[in-house]
Amino acid sequence: MIHLAGILLVGAGVAASRVDWKKVAKDTRSYLSVAGDKSAQAYVENDEQEVALKQAEDTGLSVIEEESNRKPYQFAVTSGVMGTAIASQLFFPALAPVSLLLIGYTAAEIFREAGDAIFKEKQVKVDILDATVISLCLVFGQIGAAAFMVWVLDIADLLLEKTRRQSRQYLADIFGEQARFAWLLVDGQEVQTPVEELNKGDIIIVNTGEQVPIDGEIVYGEAMIDQHSLTGESAPVEKHLGDEALATTVLVGGKIHVKVDKTGNDTVASKVLEIINDAATYKVDLQSMGEDIADRMVLPTLGLGALGYAVTSPSAMLAIINADYGTGIRVAAPIALLAALGKSAKNGVLVKDSRVFENLNHIDAVLFDKTGTLTHDVPKVANIVLTDNKYSEDKILLYTATAEQKFSHPIANAILQEAENRGMTLPAHDDSKYHVGFGIEVMVQGDLVKVGSGRYMEREEIELPEVIEAALQDTRDRGHSAILIAINNKIAGLIELQSSVRDEAREIIESLHQRGVKEIILISGDHEAPTRELAGELGVDRYFAGVLPHEKADHVKALQEEGKKVMMVGDGINDSAALSFADIGVSLHGASTIAVDVADVIFMDGHLQKFDYLFEVADTLQENVQRSFYLIAIPNTFCILGGLLGYFGLASSLVLNNGFNLVAAINGSMLYAETDMPQEKDVTAETIEIKEDSSQDVKTEATSENTQQEPEKIAA
Repeated sequence: MIHLAGILLVGAGVAASRVDWKKVAKDTRSYLSVAGDKSAQAYVENDEQEVALKQAEDTGLSVIEEESNRKPYQFAVTSGVMGTAIASQLFFPALAPVSLLLIGYTAAEIFREAGDAIFKEKQVKVDILDATVISLCLVFGQIGAAAFMVWVLDIADLLLEKTRRQSRQYLADIFGEQARFAWLLVDGQEVQTPVEELNKGDIIIVNTGEQVPIDGEIVYGEAMIDQHSLTGESAPVEKHLGDEALATTVLVGGKIHVKVDKTGNDTVASKVLEIINDAATYKVDLQSMGEDIADRMVLPTLGLGALGYAVTSPSAMLAIINADYGTGIRVAAPIALLAALGKSAKNGVLVKDSRVFENLNHIDAVLFDKTGTLTHDVPKVANIVLTDNKYSEDKILLYTATAEQKFSHPIANAILQEAENRGMTLPAHDDSKYHVGFGIEVMVQGDLVKVGSGRYMEREEIELPEVIEAALQDTRDRGHSAILIAINNKIAGLIELQSSVRDEAREIIESLHQRGVKEIILISGDHEAPTRELAGELGVDRYFAGVLPHEKADHVKALQEEGKKVMMVGDGINDSAALSFADIGVSLHGASTIAVDVADVIFMDGHLQKFDYLFEVADTLQENVQRSFYLIAIPNTFCILGGLLGYFGLASSLVLNNGFNLVAAINGSMLYAETDMPQEKDVTAETIEIKEDSSQDVKTEATSENTQQEPEKIAA
């Protein structure tokens, strides 16, 4: 057994560990520099942490990390202490005092955590077991074993620290290294400028193959932009005047001028990283369960250790109390969680609260908002009503599309899409006359074409035939909208538009039912008829019509009062109250509103297809952490039983316990190789033709009173 001097040496080592030796060394270098040692001064000025911090600030994509408690060269020190301790026990007893001093120094953090658990938190935690094992090893003269125990615990801590850093770096790598320079437009000249020197309102130029360095609005040009790093979209998307360009996305074709809005840590990409790092602070339930079991097992394990000492040997006691259930799961679970968060973000699913992964399997009801969620923002042409046989459907559609082709509002897009579907080539026309809030007037092939609302036709003193008035009333009854077309000041027809259902909507609803969701509910501010029609088409269980935005949250709370766990799926800001009250809120609003979106999950590309992937990631994470728990629990149980029966000693326990902890950590990291979404074939720059310097028409949004407004909302 060690004597009083040995205890004092261990205590001295613990005390020495509280000294900030790095600060002492730095102060010493500073003192030497004053004395004339220029190399020491240069060392101080080039401190690695300061350089790293500056680089992080330059990119604006620094990964948020917790401050590490590890000391410089800590693992090298614990390894050296273990070698010294083993040598002193086996070959050089004179080294024992040095070994004891060093063991106290390297084990100080372990003893501190055990002390905090007892005296500050007043809880029995697994840290007490670790400190007890080391102390008993010293009491029974097992200096080498004590040092080995400190060493393996340091390996676990090092592994956790390293994997956390690698995991967070992996998240940063999803977006790539952000551009540090931009081409700033100054007096018609392109000037290369550091990104951190850009100001809001500056105009920068981005060319083919370059990364967008900031968030901003396209003010000139058009391009195909690869947004996969942010939205998970497999193919590049076309961007035009007025569209948003986001940092870390890449131009695969074209050239654009972008007005700077946000730079550095204010960009969407940086906000995504910040959100993921915040989400990573939560513990998955299985990790918490493992730690709770480990803490609950402390007193029974100490009791079993005492029993092993009484019936077998001190070695059996040490084998038993060394077997804890918490250390491995505290390493393996965070690795798997960070992998799941990173993989999700890479595939366009931003999870802002990691508890979503566990709550998904407990959801009883999914509440879908109608407009913009199950339906597209852009409507579709449902019907064309003719006044007489003078003009055909195609003729009316052709004239209407020609009048609308310079506009970008949803109705114009719907009409232009229908014309494209029918293979129409739009004829030339003169400049449109746009009557704000009413309609459009344009000459097409020698005919005067007027397109707009009923009030516009009334203002132009154009009479509505009975067939058109009847069609308008029927359209309103179905909750649809309509646009009127007059040719040479006579009504020629009516184009009826209705909300277009997302292609994947029915498939997703069926998938949710198959996954055990008991009730799928549709909620809408629209009239009864169109809401009922859509509910029947999609196969939802029930629906609510005529619901005002602020009433959606009431429906969520009503379902929760029925004892249901509720998921709310909406299109972002307009559903914020309902999203925040739901057990899980899912937003389809996309990347542009992540900073203010209250949802727990955001589908960055605004598509419903991500639902299945979200569930798959959650299932894979749960399976992975559960597997890690079994990898830790089973061997440690064998250690305890083997110790009681006299088959296992301290050496066997150390090998089994720490060996399987390492296996569990490797298992957690395997999640990085799993849960990738299948990608469609990428569109490369060679297949895209963009006019780099084509002139741009100013896009003006038309607002037609009867055709643009949502159907009147009434209380349900």
